[in-house]
Amino acid sequence: MKKKSILILMLIFIIAVVSACGNKQTSGVKGEANAASKNTAANASDKPSYTFKLTTIVQADHPWVKTAEKFNEELNQRSGGRMKLEIFPASQLGKEADMIQQIGAGVVDFGYITTAYMSTRAKSLNAWFMPMLFPNTEAASKMRGTDSATKMLALLEPQGIIGLDWLQTGNHSILMKSGSMETPEAFAGKKIRAPGGTVINDFYSALKASAAPMPLPEVYPALQTGVVDGVNASVDSAWTEKYYEVAKEFTLLNQFSFNAMVVVSKAKLDKLSPEDQQIVKDASKAAIDWGNKYVLDNEKEVLKKLQDGGVKVYEADNKDAFKSVTDEIWAKYSSDPLIKAFIDDATKK
Repeated sequence: MKKKSILILMLIFIIAVVSACGNKQTSGVKGEANAASKNTAANASDKPSYTFKLTTIVQADHPWVKTAEKFNEELNQRSGGRMKLEIFPASQLGKEADMIQQIGAGVVDFGYITTAYMSTRAKSLNAWFMPMLFPNTEAASKMRGTDSATKMLALLEPQGIIGLDWLQTGNHSILMKSGSMETPEAFAGKKIRAPGGTVINDFYSALKASAAPMPLPEVYPALQTGVVDGVNASVDSAWTEKYYEVAKEFTLLNQFSFNAMVVVSKAKLDKLSPEDQQIVKDASKAAIDWGNKYVLDNEKEVLKKLQDGGVKVYEADNKDAFKSVTDEIWAKYSSDPLIKAFIDDATKK
Protein backbone atom coordinates (compact mmCIF):
# COMPACT_ATOMS: atom_id res chain seq x y z
CA MET A 1 0.00 0.00 0.00
CA LYS A 2 2.77 2.36 0.91
CA LYS A 3 4.49 1.72 -2.44
CA LYS A 4 1.20 2.31 -4.28
CA SER A 5 0.69 5.62 -2.50
CA ILE A 6 4.17 6.75 -3.44
CA LEU A 7 3.56 5.78 -7.09
CA ILE A 8 0.26 7.67 -7.18
CA LEU A 9 1.89 10.80 -5.70
CA MET A 10 4.70 10.61 -8.25
CA LEU A 11 2.16 10.26 -11.10
CA ILE A 12 0.18 13.27 -9.88
CA PHE A 13 3.39 15.30 -9.71
CA ILE A 14 4.39 14.37 -13.27
CA ILE A 15 0.92 15.29 -14.62
CA ALA A 16 1.05 18.64 -12.83
CA VAL A 17 4.49 19.45 -14.29
CA VAL A 18 3.43 18.53 -17.85
CA SER A 19 0.24 20.56 -17.55
CA ALA A 20 2.13 23.61 -16.30
CA CYS A 21 4.58 23.39 -19.19
CA GLY A 22 1.73 23.09 -21.68
CA ASN A 23 -0.03 26.14 -20.26
CA LYS A 24 3.19 28.11 -20.39
CA GLN A 25 3.75 27.12 -24.02
CA THR A 26 0.14 28.01 -24.99
CA SER A 27 0.47 31.32 -23.22
CA GLY A 28 3.64 31.99 -25.17
CA VAL A 29 1.93 31.23 -28.51
CA LYS A 30 -0.99 33.53 -27.63
CA GLY A 31 1.45 36.19 -26.58
CA GLU A 32 3.31 35.94 -29.87
CA ALA A 33 0.01 36.11 -31.80
CA ASN A 34 -1.09 39.18 -29.89
CA ALA A 35 2.25 40.82 -30.51
CA ALA A 36 2.04 40.04 -34.24
CA SER A 37 -1.46 41.50 -34.38
CA LYS A 38 -0.26 44.66 -32.65
CA ASN A 39 2.64 44.91 -35.10
CA THR A 40 0.26 44.57 -38.09
CA ALA A 41 -1.99 47.31 -36.74
CA ALA A 42 1.05 49.48 -36.12
CA ASN A 43 2.27 48.91 -39.69
CA ALA A 44 -1.18 49.86 -41.10
CA SER A 45 -1.32 52.99 -39.02
CA ASP A 46 2.12 53.98 -40.30
CA LYS A 47 0.79 54.29 -43.88
CA PRO A 48 -0.43 57.73 -44.96
CA SER A 49 -4.11 58.58 -45.36
CA TYR A 50 -5.51 60.57 -48.27
CA THR A 51 -8.64 62.57 -49.03
CA PHE A 52 -8.69 62.95 -52.81
CA LYS A 53 -10.78 65.43 -54.81
CA LEU A 54 -12.68 64.53 -57.99
CA THR A 55 -14.38 67.05 -60.28
CA THR A 56 -16.88 66.78 -63.15
CA ILE A 57 -19.42 68.99 -64.95
CA VAL A 58 -22.52 66.79 -64.60
CA GLN A 59 -25.32 66.96 -62.03
CA ALA A 60 -25.29 64.96 -58.78
CA ASP A 61 -27.75 62.34 -60.07
CA HIS A 62 -25.80 61.66 -63.28
CA PRO A 63 -24.19 58.19 -63.79
CA TRP A 64 -20.73 59.77 -63.72
CA VAL A 65 -21.34 60.98 -60.17
CA LYS A 66 -22.73 57.59 -59.17
CA THR A 67 -19.53 56.10 -60.62
CA ALA A 68 -17.45 58.53 -58.56
CA GLU A 69 -19.35 57.36 -55.46
CA LYS A 70 -18.48 53.78 -56.40
CA PHE A 71 -14.83 54.86 -56.80
CA ASN A 72 -14.94 56.25 -53.25
CA GLU A 73 -16.24 52.90 -51.95
CA GLU A 74 -13.52 50.98 -53.78
CA LEU A 75 -10.75 53.28 -52.55
CA ASN A 76 -11.94 53.03 -48.96
CA GLN A 77 -12.26 49.26 -49.05
CA ARG A 78 -8.99 48.51 -50.87
CA SER A 79 -6.94 50.90 -48.72
CA GLY A 80 -8.32 49.70 -45.39
CA GLY A 81 -9.97 53.07 -44.81
CA ARG A 82 -6.88 55.18 -45.61
CA MET A 83 -8.28 56.66 -48.82
CA LYS A 84 -11.51 58.53 -49.46
CA LEU A 85 -12.89 60.83 -52.11
CA GLU A 86 -14.58 64.21 -52.10
CA ILE A 87 -16.77 64.67 -55.18
CA PHE A 88 -17.46 68.06 -56.78
CA PRO A 89 -20.20 67.70 -59.44
CA ALA A 90 -22.08 70.30 -61.49
CA SER A 91 -18.99 72.39 -62.34
CA GLN A 92 -18.52 73.43 -58.71
CA LEU A 93 -14.81 73.90 -59.36
CA GLY A 94 -15.30 75.86 -62.58
CA LYS A 95 -15.42 75.07 -66.28
CA GLU A 96 -13.54 72.09 -67.65
CA ALA A 97 -10.63 74.31 -68.66
CA ASP A 98 -10.33 75.33 -65.01
CA MET A 99 -10.65 71.72 -63.85
CA ILE A 100 -7.82 70.57 -66.09
CA GLN A 101 -5.61 73.42 -64.95
CA GLN A 102 -6.25 72.41 -61.32
CA ILE A 103 -5.57 68.73 -62.04
CA GLY A 104 -2.36 69.52 -63.94
CA ALA A 105 -1.17 71.64 -61.01
CA GLY A 106 -2.02 68.90 -58.48
CA VAL A 107 -4.64 71.03 -56.69
CA VAL A 108 -7.40 68.59 -57.72
CA ASP A 109 -6.62 64.89 -57.97
CA PHE A 110 -9.13 63.26 -60.34
CA GLY A 111 -11.53 64.34 -63.06
CA TYR A 112 -14.22 62.83 -65.24
CA ILE A 113 -13.66 65.31 -68.08
CA THR A 114 -15.59 65.19 -71.34
CA THR A 115 -13.57 63.87 -74.24
CA ALA A 116 -15.09 66.74 -76.22
CA TYR A 117 -13.10 69.19 -74.09
CA MET A 118 -10.01 66.98 -73.92
CA SER A 119 -9.92 66.84 -77.72
CA THR A 120 -9.03 70.54 -77.67
CA ARG A 121 -5.81 69.53 -75.90
CA ALA A 122 -5.03 66.42 -77.95
CA LYS A 123 -6.47 66.34 -81.49
CA SER A 124 -6.31 62.56 -81.81
CA LEU A 125 -9.11 62.31 -79.24
CA ASN A 126 -11.45 63.51 -81.99
CA ALA A 127 -11.52 59.85 -83.00
CA TRP A 128 -14.36 59.30 -80.52
CA PHE A 129 -16.52 61.80 -82.46
CA MET A 130 -16.36 60.25 -85.89
CA PRO A 131 -20.07 60.59 -86.81
CA MET A 132 -22.19 57.45 -86.71
CA LEU A 133 -19.17 55.26 -86.01
CA PHE A 134 -21.11 53.36 -83.34
CA PRO A 135 -24.70 52.12 -83.74
CA ASN A 136 -25.30 52.21 -79.99
CA THR A 137 -23.69 52.86 -76.60
CA GLU A 138 -22.67 49.23 -76.12
CA ALA A 139 -20.57 49.28 -79.31
CA ALA A 140 -18.82 52.46 -78.15
CA SER A 141 -18.18 50.99 -74.71
CA LYS A 142 -16.38 48.00 -76.24
CA MET A 143 -13.71 50.33 -77.62
CA ARG A 144 -12.42 51.01 -74.12
CA GLY A 145 -9.76 48.29 -74.12
CA THR A 146 -8.59 48.56 -77.72
CA ASP A 147 -4.99 49.39 -78.54
CA SER A 148 -5.88 52.74 -80.12
CA ALA A 149 -8.06 53.88 -77.19
CA THR A 150 -5.35 52.85 -74.72
CA LYS A 151 -2.70 54.84 -76.59
CA MET A 152 -4.91 57.93 -76.36
CA LEU A 153 -4.81 57.81 -72.56
CA ALA A 154 -1.11 58.71 -72.61
CA LEU A 155 -1.47 61.82 -74.79
CA LEU A 156 -1.95 64.29 -71.94
CA GLU A 157 0.98 63.16 -69.77
CA PRO A 158 3.26 66.01 -70.94
CA GLN A 159 0.59 68.37 -69.55
CA GLY A 160 0.76 66.76 -66.11
CA ILE A 161 -2.36 64.63 -66.64
CA ILE A 162 -2.54 60.85 -66.82
CA GLY A 163 -5.48 59.13 -68.51
CA LEU A 164 -6.74 56.10 -66.61
CA ASP A 165 -9.84 55.00 -68.49
CA TRP A 166 -12.96 55.86 -70.50
CA LEU A 167 -16.40 56.35 -68.94
CA GLN A 168 -19.48 56.34 -71.16
CA THR A 169 -22.57 58.46 -70.77
CA GLY A 170 -24.42 57.07 -73.80
CA ASN A 171 -24.30 57.95 -77.48
CA HIS A 172 -25.61 61.40 -78.35
CA SER A 173 -28.77 61.80 -80.38
CA ILE A 174 -30.96 64.84 -81.19
CA LEU A 175 -33.53 66.24 -78.76
CA MET A 176 -35.56 69.02 -80.39
CA LYS A 177 -38.17 71.48 -79.22
CA SER A 178 -40.19 70.18 -82.16
CA GLY A 179 -39.66 67.98 -85.20
CA SER A 180 -37.96 64.67 -85.91
CA MET A 181 -34.43 64.60 -87.37
CA GLU A 182 -34.40 61.41 -89.41
CA THR A 183 -33.02 62.90 -92.65
CA PRO A 184 -30.13 65.23 -93.52
CA GLU A 185 -32.63 67.75 -94.90
CA ALA A 186 -34.25 68.15 -91.47
CA PHE A 187 -31.08 69.80 -90.13
CA ALA A 188 -30.98 72.71 -92.58
CA GLY A 189 -31.05 76.04 -90.74
CA LYS A 190 -31.28 74.48 -87.27
CA LYS A 191 -29.18 75.65 -84.35
CA ILE A 192 -28.08 72.73 -82.17
CA ARG A 193 -26.40 73.02 -78.79
CA ALA A 194 -23.42 70.67 -78.96
CA PRO A 195 -20.06 70.33 -77.20
CA GLY A 196 -17.27 72.21 -78.88
CA GLY A 197 -15.04 70.29 -81.24
CA THR A 198 -14.01 70.47 -84.87
CA VAL A 199 -15.58 67.12 -85.85
CA ILE A 200 -18.95 68.00 -84.34
CA ASN A 201 -18.85 71.42 -86.00
CA ASP A 202 -17.93 69.84 -89.34
CA PHE A 203 -20.84 67.38 -89.10
CA TYR A 204 -23.49 70.01 -88.45
CA SER A 205 -21.99 72.37 -91.00
CA ALA A 206 -22.15 69.64 -93.66
CA LEU A 207 -25.86 69.26 -92.81
CA LYS A 208 -26.35 73.05 -93.18
CA ALA A 209 -27.01 73.38 -89.45
CA SER A 210 -24.92 75.21 -86.86
CA ALA A 211 -23.42 73.87 -83.63
CA ALA A 212 -23.74 76.18 -80.65
CA PRO A 213 -21.36 75.27 -77.82
CA MET A 214 -22.34 76.62 -74.40
CA PRO A 215 -21.82 75.62 -70.74
CA LEU A 216 -24.29 73.06 -69.42
CA PRO A 217 -26.05 75.44 -67.00
CA GLU A 218 -27.00 77.65 -69.98
CA VAL A 219 -28.55 74.90 -72.12
CA TYR A 220 -31.94 74.57 -70.39
CA PRO A 221 -32.83 78.29 -70.65
CA ALA A 222 -31.47 78.38 -74.22
CA LEU A 223 -33.87 75.58 -75.17
CA GLN A 224 -36.70 77.13 -73.21
CA THR A 225 -36.39 80.53 -74.88
CA GLY A 226 -35.62 79.24 -78.38
CA VAL A 227 -32.02 80.47 -78.50
CA VAL A 228 -31.31 76.95 -79.81
CA ASP A 229 -33.70 74.60 -81.62
CA GLY A 230 -32.36 71.45 -80.05
CA VAL A 231 -29.57 69.79 -78.16
CA ASN A 232 -27.04 67.08 -78.87
CA ALA A 233 -27.90 64.79 -75.92
CA SER A 234 -27.62 61.30 -74.51
CA VAL A 235 -30.73 59.58 -73.18
CA ASP A 236 -29.46 60.14 -69.65
CA SER A 237 -28.54 63.81 -70.01
CA ALA A 238 -31.95 64.52 -71.57
CA TRP A 239 -33.37 63.26 -68.28
CA THR A 240 -30.90 64.36 -65.59
CA GLU A 241 -30.50 67.87 -67.05
CA LYS A 242 -34.33 68.04 -67.39
CA TYR A 243 -34.17 69.06 -71.05
CA TYR A 244 -37.27 66.93 -71.67
CA GLU A 245 -39.32 69.58 -69.87
CA VAL A 246 -38.76 72.08 -72.70
CA ALA A 247 -37.89 69.85 -75.70
CA LYS A 248 -40.32 67.10 -76.66
CA GLU A 249 -39.06 65.26 -79.76
CA PHE A 250 -36.09 62.89 -79.54
CA THR A 251 -34.54 61.24 -82.61
CA LEU A 252 -32.24 58.32 -81.77
CA LEU A 253 -29.66 59.09 -84.43
CA ASN A 254 -26.63 57.94 -82.36
CA GLN A 255 -24.56 60.44 -84.32
CA PHE A 256 -21.74 60.71 -81.78
CA SER A 257 -20.23 58.62 -79.04
CA PHE A 258 -19.94 60.65 -75.88
CA ASN A 259 -17.77 59.81 -72.90
CA ALA A 260 -15.41 61.11 -70.27
CA MET A 261 -11.70 60.70 -70.07
CA VAL A 262 -10.93 59.54 -66.54
CA VAL A 263 -7.84 61.48 -65.51
CA VAL A 264 -5.55 61.78 -62.49
CA SER A 265 -2.99 64.41 -61.58
CA LYS A 266 0.50 63.14 -62.47
CA ALA A 267 1.92 65.23 -59.60
CA LYS A 268 -0.37 63.49 -57.10
CA LEU A 269 0.07 59.99 -58.52
CA ASP A 270 3.86 60.32 -58.49
CA LYS A 271 3.79 61.14 -54.76
CA LEU A 272 2.06 57.86 -53.88
CA SER A 273 3.96 54.70 -53.07
CA PRO A 274 3.87 51.98 -55.77
CA GLU A 275 1.45 50.04 -53.55
CA ASP A 276 -0.91 53.01 -53.19
CA GLN A 277 -0.67 53.81 -56.91
CA GLN A 278 -1.88 50.29 -57.61
CA ILE A 279 -4.75 50.66 -55.15
CA VAL A 280 -5.85 53.84 -56.96
CA LYS A 281 -5.64 52.23 -60.41
CA ASP A 282 -7.46 49.07 -59.32
CA ALA A 283 -10.17 51.03 -57.52
CA SER A 284 -10.68 53.27 -60.56
CA LYS A 285 -10.92 50.32 -62.95
CA ALA A 286 -13.48 48.58 -60.74
CA ALA A 287 -15.56 51.77 -60.55
CA ILE A 288 -15.43 52.37 -64.32
CA ASP A 289 -16.37 48.72 -64.98
CA TRP A 290 -19.38 49.32 -62.76
CA GLY A 291 -20.17 52.74 -64.26
CA ASN A 292 -20.16 51.61 -67.89
CA LYS A 293 -22.44 48.69 -67.06
CA TYR A 294 -24.74 51.03 -65.13
CA VAL A 295 -25.05 53.33 -68.16
CA LEU A 296 -25.97 50.43 -70.43
CA ASP A 297 -28.45 48.92 -67.98
CA ASN A 298 -30.00 52.30 -67.21
CA GLU A 299 -30.51 53.55 -70.78
CA LYS A 300 -33.76 51.70 -71.58
CA GLU A 301 -35.28 52.59 -68.22
CA VAL A 302 -34.51 56.29 -68.67
CA LEU A 303 -35.84 56.29 -72.23
CA LYS A 304 -39.14 54.97 -70.83
CA LYS A 305 -39.13 57.82 -68.26
CA LEU A 306 -38.69 60.35 -71.07
CA GLN A 307 -41.63 58.88 -72.96
CA ASP A 308 -43.73 58.92 -69.81
CA GLY A 309 -42.73 62.60 -69.44
CA GLY A 310 -44.28 63.40 -72.82
CA VAL A 311 -41.28 63.02 -75.12
CA LYS A 312 -41.96 61.52 -78.55
CA VAL A 313 -39.15 59.14 -79.57
CA TYR A 314 -38.17 58.40 -83.19
CA GLU A 315 -35.96 55.53 -84.37
CA ALA A 316 -33.69 56.79 -87.17
CA ASP A 317 -33.84 53.73 -89.42
CA ASN A 318 -32.40 55.23 -92.60
CA LYS A 319 -28.90 56.14 -91.47
CA ASP A 320 -27.55 55.44 -94.95
CA ALA A 321 -28.99 58.82 -95.89
CA PHE A 322 -26.15 60.36 -93.85
CA LYS A 323 -23.41 58.17 -95.36
CA SER A 324 -21.95 60.71 -97.78
CA VAL A 325 -21.47 63.19 -94.92
CA THR A 326 -19.98 60.66 -92.52
CA ASP A 327 -17.64 59.17 -95.14
CA GLU A 328 -16.33 62.64 -95.98
CA ILE A 329 -15.56 63.41 -92.32
CA TRP A 330 -13.98 60.02 -91.62
CA ALA A 331 -11.69 60.49 -94.62
CA LYS A 332 -10.76 64.04 -93.57
CA TYR A 333 -9.62 63.00 -90.07
CA SER A 334 -7.99 59.70 -91.05
CA SER A 335 -4.80 61.60 -91.90
CA ASP A 336 -4.14 61.32 -88.14
CA PRO A 337 -2.68 57.79 -87.73
CA LEU A 338 -4.26 57.27 -84.29
CA ILE A 339 -7.70 58.33 -85.55
CA LYS A 340 -7.30 55.99 -88.53
CA ALA A 341 -6.34 53.14 -86.17
CA PHE A 342 -9.35 53.92 -83.98
CA ILE A 343 -11.75 53.82 -86.94
CA ASP A 344 -10.19 50.52 -88.05
CA ASP A 345 -10.57 49.06 -84.53
CA ALA A 346 -14.20 50.20 -84.39
CA THR A 347 -15.22 48.91 -87.79
CA LYS A 348 -13.66 45.48 -87.12
CA LYS A 349 -16.19 44.87 -84.34
